[in-house]
Amino acid sequence: MTPETALCDTVRFTAARSALVAETSSFDPWLVTGTVLMAQQACTLALRAAGDPIPEQAGATELLLRAATKDRLPAPFTLPFGASARQSFDRLVEARNSFMHPRGTLWHVSQQTLSRGLPVATGTVRHLILTQPVLNDLVSADQQGALRDDLETIDSLAEFLDEPV
Repeated sequence: MTPETALCDTVRFTAARSALVAETSSFDPWLVTGTVLMAQQACTLALRAAGDPIPEQAGATELLLRAATKDRLPAPFTLPFGASARQSFDRLVEARNSFMHPRGTLWHVSQQTLSRGLPVATGTVRHLILTQPVLNDLVSADQQGALRDDLETIDSLAEFLDEPV
């Protein structure tokens, strides 16, 4: 499986999980895991296409920070990733880590963490793969259409969660 196909599969999986969350109103740790992973995969694809030597054990936020550095990913490809976006993404990473590395407590993610973090991850994929890809053919035209639809599904959940109750 190519990295491009893996990204598309991860985004599709995450969109499917987001649809389930909207139907059941229970937050799913696999939604959080897929969300963090798709952002990591998009960064990895873009950074490799730009020739950046990515460390073997790069963390999730580290990859987004690398993609937001003009020395690693030159303008206009540089990921817009400010302090607020970083904080929102870090909270998603913390929720993912608490699921993947349980410490005997119940897993929990807040509605606010999802409503703020999901758009950071979808925006990362959208910017690096669809809007400003380093290479025009990072993903095929068919994959681009599917990615747009799946990212919209995930964004819809974030908008739903952000609505006042």
